[in-house]
Amino acid sequence: MVVHSFRVLEAESMHYRTKSFTVRVIYVVPKNVEPWREAKRRAHEWLEDIQWFFADQMEKLNHVPKTFEIATDNREELVFHQIRSSLEKDEFRKNPVNNCKNVGKIHGLRSMNDAVVYFHESYSILNGKASGKGARGGKRGIGGEAFLSSLHLKMARREWIADNNGYDGKVFKWISPEPMKADTLSWNRRGRKLGDVAGSAFGMMAHELGHSFGLSHDKTNDRNHKGNLMYNGCRGMLGYFRPDLTNDFCVLSVRNAAVLNKNDFFAVRDLKPKSVIFHAETVK
Repeated sequence: MVVHSFRVLEAESMHYRTKSFTVRVIYVVPKNVEPWREAKRRAHEWLEDIQWFFADQMEKLNHVPKTFEIATDNREELVFHQIRSSLEKDEFRKNPVNNCKNVGKIHGLRSMNDAVVYFHESYSILNGKASGKGARGGKRGIGGEAFLSSLHLKMARREWIADNNGYDGKVFKWISPEPMKADTLSWNRRGRKLGDVAGSAFGMMAHELGHSFGLSHDKTNDRNHKGNLMYNGCRGMLGYFRPDLTNDFCVLSVRNAAVLNKNDFFAVRDLKPKSVIFHAETVK
């Protein structure tokens, strides 16, 4: 697996900065951990699907279908900086947010005006319990930052969205060599079916990305799995993609849509067609 050198990172960063107000990804790998080979592709898939969520919700709330733009290179691939941390996993996970910030700063990739999603490969699963799985996001200058365990990204699988099965006893090698228990991936009432797990992972990551755009928590008319992206409704993202499979839903609140309508990162975009994750009747 090729890990980018500083020289390559510098070149990618300069290319990215030729276009303002886009979202890019930094993938941080502790020095004693193997990187996940699918990270770049899966991050790009997640961002493409969440672009549609914001566009659909903005249009539904009587704004034009605005959404963010993904930073891509001249091959239309996601701008994705894979960086090896100098810290081992146990040390890195003591403060993953600050350690991600330090990596970005060292490599000249941290700016007050960027929207950046950091994924860090520092979680562990032991005896059926996942640790190091935190998520956080916030505003920084014009842009913002989201800090996510790679476990969220590994659960956000298009292939799982329509899967109504549980996962007790199954082994997912890209997550852990250890067999899953019935609630290993279901912390904080995320559900025990693969579709629920995937939907909540898509939603949780979108929630933290929302914070990077300046969105705040909104409890209005919110219930677990049925409510707002910026509160517990993010766990119900399955209902956005596949309303034929569940009564759960995830929406953008009126208040947060008004914030995004004035956000420099949001505009009408030319998007790829909706992916296979969507129910056929919802594809435009």
